[in-house]
Amino acid sequence: MFTFDYTTIIISVVLLLIALLTSLINPFFRKVRIAEYGVPTSATESEETIDEEEPAEEEDVAIAESIVSDEQQPNLPPITIILTPHDNAQELAKNLPLYLNQDYPTDFQVIVVAPQNDHETGDVLKRFAANPHLYSTFIPESSRYMSKKKLAITLGVKAAKYDWVIMADINCYPTNDNWLQAIARNCKENKELVVGYTRYEEETPAYRQFERHYIARYIMREYQRNKAYACPFNALAFRKATFLREEGFRGNLKYIRGEYDFMVNKYAKGSNLAFENSPEGTLIEETPTEKVWLSTHLFYMENRQHLQRTPQHRLLPYIDQTVLHGNYLLQCVALAGSLLLGMWTIAVAAGLSLILTIILRLVMAKKALRRFDIDIPAWKIIPYELAIAWKHLGYKLKYHRADKYDFISHKL
Repeated sequence: MFTFDYTTIIISVVLLLIALLTSLINPFFRKVRIAEYGVPTSATESEETIDEEEPAEEEDVAIAESIVSDEQQPNLPPITIILTPHDNAQELAKNLPLYLNQDYPTDFQVIVVAPQNDHETGDVLKRFAANPHLYSTFIPESSRYMSKKKLAITLGVKAAKYDWVIMADINCYPTNDNWLQAIARNCKENKELVVGYTRYEEETPAYRQFERHYIARYIMREYQRNKAYACPFNALAFRKATFLREEGFRGNLKYIRGEYDFMVNKYAKGSNLAFENSPEGTLIEETPTEKVWLSTHLFYMENRQHLQRTPQHRLLPYIDQTVLHGNYLLQCVALAGSLLLGMWTIAVAAGLSLILTIILRLVMAKKALRRFDIDIPAWKIIPYELAIAWKHLGYKLKYHRADKYDFISHKL
C-alpha cells in the first residue's frame, strides 16, 4: 500500500538526493582537459588543394598556407628518444621505424640501449644502421645489483646529444608522424618534465582499457592541479642536465621497475610538468599478456611504498569507491527492506534512485571515455566500476603472498 506520510516522504527524497549527489563523486564527472594540436597540412594535401583552385588564386593560397604554417610552427628543440628493449626484438622491428620516421623540423636522434648478449635485437639494429637518426649502445653483462631498465635509461641519457630526452617503451608506438612534435612543443624554459598520454590498443580486453583509464584520470587531474605524483604512461621527456645533476635514479636503482613513477615523483615540482594528451601526442601500447598485466600491478604496489605523497594520492580514489559501493548498498537495502515490509512508496523511491544512479554514471562514463577514443559497451561500465576495488583487493593479496625479493635486483 502506498503511503505519503511525513517520514516516508523524507526517506524517499533523501534516497533520491543521495543517488544524485553520489553520482557526482566520480572520476568521470571531474573534467580532464585534452590538449589541442593543429597538425600542419602535409605537402601532398597542399598540392591537392592548390590544384583544385583557379590558377589566378594559386599564389594567394600558397602565401596563406605559408603564413599559417609559420604561425603554427612552435620553436621545437633538438631532442633524443631513448628506447630500452629487453627480449623485444619483434616489437623493435615493428615499432622502431615509427620513431625514426617522425616528421620533425629540428634534429633528433633515437638511441636504442639493449643487453650486450641480445643477438636478435642486434640483428634488428643492423637493418636500420643506415638511418642517420639511429644510435645504439649496449648494457655490459657485468652490471649487477641494479635495475637493468634504469641502467639502460641512464646510459642512454649519458649518450644523448641533446638536453631534452624522451624515454619511451618499445611495446608502444605513435599513431602518426607528428607525435614527436606534439610532445616537444611542451619543452619550454619553465618546464622540466613532459608526460605523454598512453592508451591500450583497441584489441585489448575492455576491462583492462577501462581500469587503466579510470586510474589514469586521477593522475591527469593531479597534473592539472600541479600536484604530480606518478606516471602510469609510457612517454616521459626530461632534461639531461637535471637528470645528471640530481643523480638520475639514485635512491631507487635496486627496484626493478617504476622508472616513470620514480622520475615524476622525484623531479615534478609545482608547475614544472606539462602533460600532452592530444590524439597526435598519444602512444598506443600493445595488448599486455596476463603475466605483464599482473606484474604491472604487483610492481606498482611495491613501488608506491617508496614514493612521496602516497597517502594524499590514494585518498580520493578511496573516497570514490567507498561512496560508489555505499550508495548501491543503501539503495539495495532500502529496496529489499521496503518490499519486505510492504512500504511501496519507499520501494518505488529506492528503485528510482537506483535507476537514476545507473543512468547518471553511464552517461558520464560514456562521455568521458569517448573523449579519449575508448569504446566500451554501456552495459559493462557499471560492473567494471564495481570491479575496480575487488580486483585491486585481489592484486593486493597476491602482492602480500609474493616474494619481496622478486621486486628488487639485489637478491640475497
